[in-house]
Amino acid sequence: MVQFESLANELLLDLFEFLDTTYLIRAFLGLNSRFDQLLYIHFQTNYFSFQSISKEDFDIICQQHLLLFIDKIISFRLSNEETPNLSELILSQNFTINRFIHLQSLSLYYIKSLDTLIKITFQCRYLLHLTHLEIINNEYGERYIRIFSLFDNIWNIPNLIYCNLNGIQKELTVPPRISSIAPYMKYLSIKNIKCNLRFLSGLFECTPNLQHLCSTIKSDSTNEHLEFVIPSMISLELSFEIFLDSMKNILEKMPNLYYLTIETSKIYLDGNEWEHIIINYLPKIKIFRLKINFEFCLHTNKEEQIDQILNTFRSTFWLEKHQWFVRCHWNPYDSTKLITLYTLPYAFKTIHYSNEYCSKSTCFDEEEYRSYDHVRSIFYQNKMNNINSFNSLNHFNTHFPYVQHLSINIPYDNNFLHCFQSLNILKSLEVFLSENSDYYQLQTLINQTLHLYSLKLISDQTLNPGLFHLTSKSIYRLDLIKFSLNGSDYFNDEDCNKLIDSPLGLQCEVLFIRINNRTNILHLIKKMSNLRLLVFECKGDRQNSSSTINDELVQWLKNRFLSIHSIIRDRSNPSYIQVWINRQKEIPNNGILISKIRYKNFRLLKSNVLAFFSKFSVPKQNT
Repeated sequence: MVQFESLANELLLDLFEFLDTTYLIRAFLGLNSRFDQLLYIHFQTNYFSFQSISKEDFDIICQQHLLLFIDKIISFRLSNEETPNLSELILSQNFTINRFIHLQSLSLYYIKSLDTLIKITFQCRYLLHLTHLEIINNEYGERYIRIFSLFDNIWNIPNLIYCNLNGIQKELTVPPRISSIAPYMKYLSIKNIKCNLRFLSGLFECTPNLQHLCSTIKSDSTNEHLEFVIPSMISLELSFEIFLDSMKNILEKMPNLYYLTIETSKIYLDGNEWEHIIINYLPKIKIFRLKINFEFCLHTNKEEQIDQILNTFRSTFWLEKHQWFVRCHWNPYDSTKLITLYTLPYAFKTIHYSNEYCSKSTCFDEEEYRSYDHVRSIFYQNKMNNINSFNSLNHFNTHFPYVQHLSINIPYDNNFLHCFQSLNILKSLEVFLSENSDYYQLQTLINQTLHLYSLKLISDQTLNPGLFHLTSKSIYRLDLIKFSLNGSDYFNDEDCNKLIDSPLGLQCEVLFIRINNRTNILHLIKKMSNLRLLVFECKGDRQNSSSTINDELVQWLKNRFLSIHSIIRDRSNPSYIQVWINRQKEIPNNGILISKIRYKNFRLLKSNVLAFFSKFSVPKQNT
């Protein structure tokens, strides 16, 4: 430890940026006044996160440490995803958000209670330094029935600049009832709120200096229009479900747009029509990104139709003046006859991909723009009839260098892996299995990853138990909630025992599973010593509400565990029960409580940190 303490403060602060909030507090708080001061400095420039924390760690930090940092934290992250009900527990312990007086950035993940969000955002109205707010849920968002109280709180945060509300899903057709103007808000993302032009007009009135908007526009009327010009708008990202005239009206009211991104399946325009719109409505445009899904015309040769479409994007305007190129990809065997057309380079975070796809572009060289650097999620569909096909997309070596989520069915075409120079940053993998699925192929895929955290397996057929032989050093989250084993949707006693003793089961921290009887719950929690969150559906459980009042199974669990764990039903799926596990044991380490399993990890972390920094230590010279 003496060698470690000899490091300069700058090096230690650099190290802190790579360590989890929990580990930082456990490892260094209370060692001496120097490390305490370094932690205070760290949290004045870095985020304080309660994501993926164990229940015992959360309790310890709240009870013993949070008060030391509460007036120094500038960035705070709260998540209910792997920490059920965490945001409500924070508030119940009197750590209201308004006590974080220097808070500049607040991120709220997977908080599905509108009441909780309203409470938190109301407290934010008193934070003079808060400039960034994010409310982010799962990919489907949350359908809130009443929303304007939340909007009113947010627009009353005095110095808010950046606001991401993509975690809210709602269809709004009336002007927002907001009591205040947000004069400093420049960035607003409401991607999952489908709004018409009446709502959008009201939003602009309350946000007069908005420069960037990301939204979904939906309208069933041709009579809706924006009522005034928005000169401040320079960047616009829209998904359209409206009439062409309404789209033109929106663009006409934003004469200073520099960046425009459009995604639609409702409006099809060819290159000539887009050229006309850009020339007439977007005089200052510099960056234009487009993605359109549409269908082939009946009784028309597909290849010829693709050529006709692409030819409209080959004018001087497209190829010489702006050097904007487009690509089409399509599945010649697909009965839906769907075509996807997009500008290059591909600017969207998700893509659907198949081993049957073909593609053409307006590029002078078809091998150009084959690196899809913006893609973070791939949904790959492998067609069994063409398992060995080597189509144009494979031939042109499409690459996805920064993919974090992959959804794939097994068996898959091995040529698909050529699309990845590396899978080192892949974090989550979703696999659809069939009767003839090859677990060796799945293991091969897993072996190519270094940081894969989450594995989700989906099947509806009888499978061999190859799951119990899979190995990985990085997978700590298993989702088996839609995984059928031996013809049953529920894991029985024998299945649970095999899972417990399996390589992935031994290290699993987060588990989603369907179980045959309630005693399996007790067995899993007791035997899976690393488990911190169990989400399960129990056969025979008849509860159809998220309320725990008169909830027989939840009460049975609380009686068995003496209420040391947090046990609730999922708001979105009441058949799922979430157990946030507390393994609190008393172990001496700086006078605080930590779990046995966490203590081992903590010691290993210290050892690795010391070994790493020993490379930079200068031997002490004799004088």
